[in-house]
Order: sequence, then structure tokens, then C-alpha cells
Amino acid sequence: MGEVKYYLNQVYRIEKMLKMLEREYNQKVKEIDNISISNSEIKLNSIASKVENKVIELLALENDIKECNIKKEVAIDEISRIIDKVDDETLKKLLKLRYLEFRKWESIAYILNYTKRHTHRKHNEALRKLAKIYNK
Repeated sequence: MGEVKYYLNQVYRIEKMLKMLEREYNQKVKEIDNISISNSEIKLNSIASKVENKVIELLALENDIKECNIKKEVAIDEISRIIDKVDDETLKKLLKLRYLEFRKWESIAYILNYTKRHTHRKHNEALRKLAKIYNK
């Protein structure tokens, strides 16, 4: 079951990576906005290289963000297809809430009108069903 859970959590891991890249990108944009140039740098013509380096870093981050978004979409599609193979609609909903919407247990329990404890039992049941499907 741990293997299935790890597989289901891949969208969450990609989302965390995406947020980190976006924070880094925003930081680089701020750095470009705050570039200050001294008189000696003007004479040495190092203004262009300072800005060029920051722009190159931004372009690389933009590319990483695009790649991460593509990976996320692919993972969402794969996981959705696997979850849709579960024959119980409640278990399907539980898995989607947890692994595609990243809902907390309390929220899932509220939506499904279960106790948190019962939600965990249902989650384990869903993982067992998925493990059977996943291992075929």
C-alpha cells in the first residue's frame, strides 16, 4: 500500500516543487528591479552583463516552471485514470479530494459526512482497492 500512496502523492510533490520555483522566479524578478549600478560599473560596461545574467536565470526558471506544469498535468491525468478504476464512488471522491485537491483529513471527513477516524478507515480501504488495481 505504501507504493500506491507514494504514487498518488506525486502530484503533491510536483506542486511543492512548482511553488518553490515560482518563489525563486519572483525573487529573481525583484532582484532585477533592484539592480543598482555604480559609476565604475558604467565605465566598465558591466551593466549589460549584470542584467543579462539575471535574465538568463529568469528564462531558465521559466523553462523549469513550464516543464513542472507539464509533469503535473500528466500526473493528474494518470492518477485520475487510476482513481476512476475504483468501483466505489465514495472512495473515488475521497481519493480525489486527498490526492488531487490536497484536502486535509478534517475537510474530507466534513465533505463525506464521516468522522475523521471513519475517513481514515475508508482511505485504507481505497488504498487496498487501488493496490489490487495498480499491481495488475
